[in-house]
Amino acid sequence: MKLSFKKGLKIWIAVLVSVSVLLAFTAKDIYKTISDSYKLYNAVFQQILLNYADPLDAAALTESNIRNMTRELDPYTVYMTEEEKEPLEILSKGEYGGVGLRISLRNDTLTVISPIEGSPAKKANILPGDQILKIDTIWTTGLDLDKCTRLIRGNVGTKVELVIRRPGADEGKVYILERAKIQVYDVYYADYLEEGIGYIRLAEFSKGSTAEVRQAIENFKDHDQLEALILDLRGNPGGLLTEALAVAELFTQPGDTLLFTRGQNESSNRVDVARRRPLLDESVKIAVLIDGGSASASEIVAGIIQDLDRGIVLGTPSFGKGLVQTVFRVDKEHSLKITTAKYYLPSGRLIQKPDYIKNPKLIAASPSQDSIFYSRHKRQLKSKGGITPDIIIKSDEQSDFITELWRQNQFYSFAVKYKTEHNELPEEVNELIIKEFKNYIDHSGFQFIEKTEKNIREMDKIISQDERLKNVKIDFQPVYEIFDSLKEAEFENNHLMIQRGIENQFAMLRDGIAGQLKADLKYDKVVSEAILAVRDDGKYKTTLGLAR
Repeated sequence: MKLSFKKGLKIWIAVLVSVSVLLAFTAKDIYKTISDSYKLYNAVFQQILLNYADPLDAAALTESNIRNMTRELDPYTVYMTEEEKEPLEILSKGEYGGVGLRISLRNDTLTVISPIEGSPAKKANILPGDQILKIDTIWTTGLDLDKCTRLIRGNVGTKVELVIRRPGADEGKVYILERAKIQVYDVYYADYLEEGIGYIRLAEFSKGSTAEVRQAIENFKDHDQLEALILDLRGNPGGLLTEALAVAELFTQPGDTLLFTRGQNESSNRVDVARRRPLLDESVKIAVLIDGGSASASEIVAGIIQDLDRGIVLGTPSFGKGLVQTVFRVDKEHSLKITTAKYYLPSGRLIQKPDYIKNPKLIAASPSQDSIFYSRHKRQLKSKGGITPDIIIKSDEQSDFITELWRQNQFYSFAVKYKTEHNELPEEVNELIIKEFKNYIDHSGFQFIEKTEKNIREMDKIISQDERLKNVKIDFQPVYEIFDSLKEAEFENNHLMIQRGIENQFAMLRDGIAGQLKADLKYDKVVSEAILAVRDDGKYKTTLGLAR
């Protein structure tokens, strides 16, 4: 039975009126709740300020209360000053005023990881490994990395004076650099790994990252026949949603549903659909690499490719951050970054892990979520937050011995010393260099104490200091000698990881971050497995549910 146009119109009008009335009552209830809560808070605040034993700083108390309020919610809802908001501004603009230095703290010394191409630092011939001792009038010793970064950055056209010491030199040299507009680059490395297999390491999703990925793919297509692409999102913390969706569009078809966002407000509810033609033909295989450090925007890209069966995902389960944040300006000096919605993938999966609210009692109702979903080719996808790879591959675990070598900066310190003494940094580390490294750590003050040895030494100390046990004589020396012999064996047992660590730091001092990544690829178990997976046509299709 067909409805007449007039009758249908009346029904729609009735529906719209009903919805409008419902929304009006809902909004009225919300504003009444806000008003009642505000009156209570204001009354308590006033009584405390007027009657507390000591005069209170009202502004400081207000800020403390606001920060405590946001801490009761999720980790991403925060109250920010303009200074705290700066990283978000850089992310959204894709640029900042500075001199173009990637820096880190090494042995408590501010150290250059690499200068950015075309930047004032690069033009001044500042090199990886250079140590920044002073920024204008402030010595960097004891400063944290964020503070140093803020001191170096500034308005375009202003100048900053850096005192820089090159490893091997006794004194620092003064560099006066004029700050310029520095473009943020998120593609740290892109090249062919083998014939037909391209590799892109994407570190973050800031403004312009899609253009970088696009350019890298175009370069692959210009130089060779691209058969497969490995997109490495390991350790990628996320960034801009717009860039994540644009990267996904490089591989998906127009009309594909990419993402749903759902929140309390109607403005937070949206559906994102691919609208552009893909840059890569569907015949080009795709492998996405993720790990526990892959979060938010990187999980969106990996999840879209997995849900639409456009490629395979390898590595270890991702972080599980699927919350949308919106920044609201409170006044000229403060802003609120509030979680306003949640991300859902094309299959309906929620990326966010459960129990993200610190105080769950604040949530009026928690809707139940399905745990089983299906990909385009009807593959079953289990979800409890995060992305579970199609092929789980764990990276080689580091021994405690190797962890301590890295923690105590032995690889970096040796690389600096080697460069100073030999005036070169070879790409291949041979046995002579490894032997030299062994001699170095034997005399550098490097200490490695296993947990068992540490416990025994603490017991030895307690016994020696306890007056009640002063007549008890326990000789632990034979035990310590056994541990010393075990330490010698640790070096040989970790030979390959030691070679890898030395080559990594040689490459960093030689070519910065890109050099580091390139040097490490030949040892990378996950990358090796990804190459095998895209080379094996049968395994690739079976994983995607194409082979029956």
